[in-house]
Parts: sequence; C-alpha cells; structure tokens
Amino acid sequence: MLPDIDNNIDKSTATCIEKGESFTQESNTPTTDQSFMISEAEWTAIKTLLDKRYTEISTLLRYNKTKDESIQRLSADLQKYRDGFAFSALKPFINTLIALREDCRKSIRDSKQFALDNEKAKKYLEYLISDFEEMLANIGLERNKNLISINGKPLSEIIQPKILPAELSTEEQNEAESSQTLKCVWQIKNVSDLIEYLNKSEAAIRLALQDRAVADKTIQEYIALSARTDAEHYIVLVAPISRQLYTLYDNISAKSQPTGDHSGDTFIELYNAVLEEVVSRVEVILSDAEVRIETLDNIFDTQKHKLLKTIPTSDEKLDRVIANTYTDCYTYDGKVIYQSKVDVYKFQNLTQGEQDHG
Repeated sequence: MLPDIDNNIDKSTATCIEKGESFTQESNTPTTDQSFMISEAEWTAIKTLLDKRYTEISTLLRYNKTKDESIQRLSADLQKYRDGFAFSALKPFINTLIALREDCRKSIRDSKQFALDNEKAKKYLEYLISDFEEMLANIGLERNKNLISINGKPLSEIIQPKILPAELSTEEQNEAESSQTLKCVWQIKNVSDLIEYLNKSEAAIRLALQDRAVADKTIQEYIALSARTDAEHYIVLVAPISRQLYTLYDNISAKSQPTGDHSGDTFIELYNAVLEEVVSRVEVILSDAEVRIETLDNIFDTQKHKLLKTIPTSDEKLDRVIANTYTDCYTYDGKVIYQSKVDVYKFQNLTQGEQDHG
C-alpha cells in the first residue's frame, strides 16, 4: 500500500472501511493480473509520478519543521510574560537606582562621620553629577534637547493599532478538505486507476503544502506582531521612569551650581542637601516602579539579609540579632531583589580561660 499523506486522506480510507470495503486474502498461488501488465512508457510515467510525490513529501516535512520552530518561538514569547516581562524591562533601571540610593545613603553617613571641607564637598558634587551622567549612559538613555531615547529608540514614538493576521475562511477550509478526497488504495484495479491515484495524491500533497504555507505565513505574522508588541510594551514601561530620571538629573545639576558667596560651608551644606534629595526622589521613583523598601525585624533572616560579618557575643539573647545595618531590603512583586547588608551577633559559649585570653 502507498503511504497516506494527510489527515483528509486518512478520512477517505476510513470512509471506505465504513462502507464495508476490505482487503481480500489472495490465494497462496500467485496469479498474473493482466490489467497490471504495463509497458515501459507506462512504467516511466508511474516512476515520474512517484518521484514527484516523494519530492513533495520531503518538502512537506520541511514545512512542518519550520512551523514547529515558529510555534516554539511564539511559546517562548508567551513565556516571557509569564516570567515577568515588566520586571525584565525595568530591571536595569531598578538595579541602577538601588545602587545610586545606597551609595548616596553611605555618603551621607560618611559626611557626618568624617570631617568634610568645602573643597572636598565641591569635588564630590562634581563626581555625583558625573556618575549620574554615566549611569544614564549605561542604561542606554540619551537626550537630544527634549527628546529622550533609549538604545537609539525615541520614547515618544506613536504606538500603532494592532491588526491581527487574517484567518482562513470556513469556505476555504471546506474546499481544501473536499479537494483532498482520494480513492481507497485497494480500489485500484488497473494501471489507469494507479496513475489516477498518484495524480490525485500529488494534488493532495500540493494542497497540503499550500495550506501549510498559509499557516506558516500566519505564524510569521503573529511572530512579527509579538515582537512589535514587546517593543511597544517596553517603551510604555520605561518611558515614565526615564523621564523621572532626567527630571532628577536636571534638579541636582541646577542645585550643584550655587550663585553668590561660596565661602564658609556652602558646598558642604549643598552636598548634603543634594544627597538627601537623591535618596528621597529615588525612593519615589522606585515606588512608582512597584519596588518596595521593606521594614525588617531585628532578627537575621537569610531571605532578606545579606551577612557581611558576625560579631561574637557572650550574651545568648543577642544571638542572630542584627548588630549593624548598611543597606535597605528591596522587593518587587513580593520577591526580594536586593538584600539588606548587615552585621549579626553570634553567641559563643566561651570558657573562663578563653574569655581571659580574649
């Protein structure tokens, strides 16, 4: 029996079986069927049809492989949204802002702990502005006059309405199914029937290829639509936070250029004021991006704290209690994205001799 080609061809076979047609068992002694005595010319015609048929089958398999790869790609695109597309888009901004906020908090602590003169404060202000500009560049942000772009793509581009790929009409589907109806293989009684069967098989394969070509085209259109949606969704997510960053940059740049008398502690006060503003404004920007700064207990939590060092203590009540806190803990959608860096007390039951030695 020749191999079936498509689901519709299988339906034809099933139809023949339902009608009561079945194979007949041949006798043990083979008989010569004169209707299948073929000439060399007829054999050449059959061979040509067979060659064409299997060429079409090979092409059909290649189409199926391409279609499967396209479907896998669409599935991967869908998985991005399940895994948190929004956070993936905002992650570079969030990580950079957290680092900026924590650096400024450390600078505030240092300025209170160590003596800071006016010249150092002025230099640190210049460093702060320079670091902010470098931060914007590392994220991929650029500004030309009032036009902000990220990775070369303007944030103000108009989002076009989506047009979904066209679906195959019901009439076209019915026509495709009816055109692939074939004679049952065991109904072939002579060479003419065989050639007719092969011709129809070839036509069925070609139609199947056409159907798959249309399906592949539709899938490719959906892939393009998905990519375009991703790009526009990304712009919608990053545009507000980008504008907030440039607003903050403009504010601190303007404040870093004091006018009038620069004597006394002018730059020291200005430096601390700018640091405080950065910490405060970044907290607001992070909050708008759905990042939360957690209020933690005073007991070490492996999920929310990052241990920097342990401090030995003979007081058992202080075991696992936070000794020093250096950074905050940040979460997004309930998940920790940045642990609080801490020192922790660790109880040690020292002997009297070890205590005396210490």
